[in-house]
Amino acid sequence: MTATWRDVARKDFEDAVRSRLLWGLIAVFVAFLVMSLLSAEQLFPEPVTVDAALALSGVAMLAQLFVPGIALAVGYMAVVGERRSGSLRVLLSYPFSRGEIVVGKLAGRLLVTGAALLIGFAAASGLVVALYGVPDVTTFAGFVATGVLLGLTFTALAVGGSAAASTQGRARTLTIGSFVGMVFFWKPVVVGTYYAVTGSLPGIQAEPWYFLLKRLNPLEAYRVVVGAVLDERVDAVPEFPLEDVPATVSPETLELSNRLAGAVPFYLADWFSVVVLLAWGIVPVLAGYRLFEGADLG
Repeated sequence: MTATWRDVARKDFEDAVRSRLLWGLIAVFVAFLVMSLLSAEQLFPEPVTVDAALALSGVAMLAQLFVPGIALAVGYMAVVGERRSGSLRVLLSYPFSRGEIVVGKLAGRLLVTGAALLIGFAAASGLVVALYGVPDVTTFAGFVATGVLLGLTFTALAVGGSAAASTQGRARTLTIGSFVGMVFFWKPVVVGTYYAVTGSLPGIQAEPWYFLLKRLNPLEAYRVVVGAVLDERVDAVPEFPLEDVPATVSPETLELSNRLAGAVPFYLADWFSVVVLLAWGIVPVLAGYRLFEGADLG
């Protein structure tokens, strides 16, 4: 029987189950969802009536940090861990190509992340109903789908970094370092670029390319998509008040259609943020594979 990437994926997933990694992730994720839902009212600056959609927007605000953390933990040792332990040579002694190993590891880690998130969301759905009533089914399904997409995106990013790196330390730097950059440095760099080009900080109205640069951050893309699904604003964590926008401005004023002088271009439509998330999942894997394909494993 010919060995394929499916065999690598199956073994990778079964190893995660046997090592209790999957069950540990499920337990941690369920605990996160429970704490987020129970404290949803405290996540908003002013007293508001919290319904299911608003509560889920609070969960999404925290999930933009927590879900990528889970995904990076799942994926960053996928390939480099085999190199470090020497088992990669054993795998390559079978009729696996390096590409099949990367694809198999990617599929296995995506299964681990996806299963953990889906089971966690399913377990927490009862708490949503108990605390905030029955949410709109389509809205809740969209919320779950965007959360899973975020997790899968960062899992793929981590697997790509793992394939590209020759040591565990480099894999950690590539994956965790990129995430830290997205959280803390992306917006300051984009605002700084806008100031360098235009001579002023972005105000209530700004150039379309400024919003595009912001939305190329997968975390911002997630906020756009899940905000559209819930019809609620999802803020960044942490939020950097770098724009020249009064603190008292209403949320309606900050809607994208009010911040552009003309029509909203296609690359700022909500659906395009899904494309951004998919690109962040695909491009790092392809780049990691190219580096892994040419790497000396000796």
